[in-house]
Amino acid sequence: MPTILTVYHLNPPPGATTLSFHFGRQGIGLEETSETLASDSFFAALVAQAALSDDQRTPDGAPVWVTPFLNGQPPFRHSSLVPRIGDLPLLPRPLLHLPDTAAVASKKLKKLRYLSPALFVAVCKGETLPDSPLILQQGKIWLSEEEARRLPSPWRPAASESTESWRARLSATPLWQIDATPRVTLDRLSQASAYYEVGRIIFSPGAGLSVGVMFHDPQAQRVFECLLTLLGESGLGGKRTNGYGTFTWQRGAPLSLDLPQPHRRAVLLSRYIPTPDELAFVRDESSTYQLVNVGGWFLAADGTTYRRKSIMMIAEGAVLTCANVLPRGQIIDVRPDVNLPHPIYRSGLALAIGLP
Repeated sequence: MPTILTVYHLNPPPGATTLSFHFGRQGIGLEETSETLASDSFFAALVAQAALSDDQRTPDGAPVWVTPFLNGQPPFRHSSLVPRIGDLPLLPRPLLHLPDTAAVASKKLKKLRYLSPALFVAVCKGETLPDSPLILQQGKIWLSEEEARRLPSPWRPAASESTESWRARLSATPLWQIDATPRVTLDRLSQASAYYEVGRIIFSPGAGLSVGVMFHDPQAQRVFECLLTLLGESGLGGKRTNGYGTFTWQRGAPLSLDLPQPHRRAVLLSRYIPTPDELAFVRDESSTYQLVNVGGWFLAADGTTYRRKSIMMIAEGAVLTCANVLPRGQIIDVRPDVNLPHPIYRSGLALAIGLP
């Protein structure tokens, strides 16, 4: 039975034609930004919206909405936010060996980050890939030609356009670009000015971000969509007071990933923190994954800014050996060693797809 995800597309806000965000990266200045938002940051934004929209709290001071997630019975699991082209959501590249037939593009293999759904399934099954997949965004994205021909303009081939010229034009058409916005700050005492730049990712018209959600409780979908609406109005990412991060959303076509069952491995579409009884998954010699150090800052309910405790998480695209079970993950409280009236959660709940 295929895995089916509910897909949500993030679209430009009213009056705009493009999406723009500032997704900062730890340890890098404001001039740098990522093209995606990790699942743990997205979950933290949902928790913040739940806290603002409902006064009910747990004894620990968290919004009651988060209770089933903490109790090991999450009503849904979600992926990280990933780029999309039209209605086609992209997926993180699994950390698997690509078949030798794709060697024609091997020079760009190190840059590869996202696959179209058809290529994602082919890689997971160990099937032969096209000799010359369509490569976009300087090698970060691979598409199958069949999927690319169904894309909207300007990625779709024109009526009189040859295949060669279409492929060349498609490869040169960016999905997003990084724009540096100049800023000036003034010293409060001396009034001396200091110049700096803020990075902003701008998606091309028709492109944007998508998130895949697996609902375990159908009643949770309505609440999730309400929180997503509120999140679109308040914005995602940093520098929201400068107009970044707002969006609208629409539900896309369900994404079906047809992979053989039963499984003996799993690929992650989200970040992941293993529970103590899941450490065997990452200790298995056949598991492949990358670790990411997640830290940063947060704004407490009293308006004070604090630095979160840093934690190590397993990044999207990891392939873990876990016969007949799927990684579940856990949520960690990363509040610093100060007296705060509420926890600061980082979600390592896994959205995992079983592999043969």
